[in-house]
Amino acid sequence: MHKNHGIAYRSEVLSLHRFKLWKLRTRLVEARGTDEELAAARNELQKLKRQDYRNAPLRQAAQIERMWRRWLAFYGDSGLKNPRGDAALTELALWSLRYLRPRFMMINYQDPDYVHWGNASHYTRAISAIDKDLERLAAAVDADPRYQENTVFVVIPDCGRDANPLMSVPYQHHFNTRSSHEIWALIFGSGIFKGRVLDKPVDQTSIAATVGALMGFKTYRSEGRVLDEFFL
Repeated sequence: MHKNHGIAYRSEVLSLHRFKLWKLRTRLVEARGTDEELAAARNELQKLKRQDYRNAPLRQAAQIERMWRRWLAFYGDSGLKNPRGDAALTELALWSLRYLRPRFMMINYQDPDYVHWGNASHYTRAISAIDKDLERLAAAVDADPRYQENTVFVVIPDCGRDANPLMSVPYQHHFNTRSSHEIWALIFGSGIFKGRVLDKPVDQTSIAATVGALMGFKTYRSEGRVLDEFFL
C-alpha cells in the first residue's frame, strides 16, 4: 500500500450520504429557511459528518456539485422519490457517465450482504437486481460515443460464500472454507476476447494489475500478474 493511499489519491465518492452533506451545506450557505429550520439543518449536518469515516471535506468538485443540483431538481428534497440501496448506486453511476465523464469508476454494490440476516432470498434477489443494473450500465456505455468501443467492465465479488456450521444461516463467508476463498470474475468490453474462459486459480490481486494494464499503466505495488489471456 502506498504511504499516501487515501490522502494524495483519495477518490471522489458519490452516495446519498454525500448528497445529503452537499444539500445541507448549501442550504446553510444560502440561508434558506427559518432560524429553527437552519438550526435543525446545522445539527443534522454535524450528525452526518460524524458518521463519515472517511472524514471527507464538505466541498466537492465543482462538476459534482452541479450534478447534485440536477439530482435535487429531478428528485426533489424529500428523499422519497430517488432510488435506494444498490439501485441508487446504479442511478448515480449512470448520472456520472452522463455528467462527469469519468475514466475510471468503481461501484461497490452492497445489498447482497443483507443475507447475513439469515434470509437466502435477500441474496438471490439482490444478485438478480445487480444483474439487471449491469445490463443498464452496459447499454448506457454502448449508446454513448465517448464510451462505446472504449470501455471494459470488470465484475468481481469481494469474497465467496459458505454456511454457518453453528446454525442454519446460509451464504456466509466467515468460516474459512474453500468456497469462501474461491470466487469468480467476469471481464468484458473493448479489447477483451468474447467467451474466453480462464479455468484455473489466480490471485484476486491480479485484478488490480489487469485493470492497470487495460488503462495503460503498471501497478508496481500489486502482487498479482496481468491476466493478459483475456486481451485481444
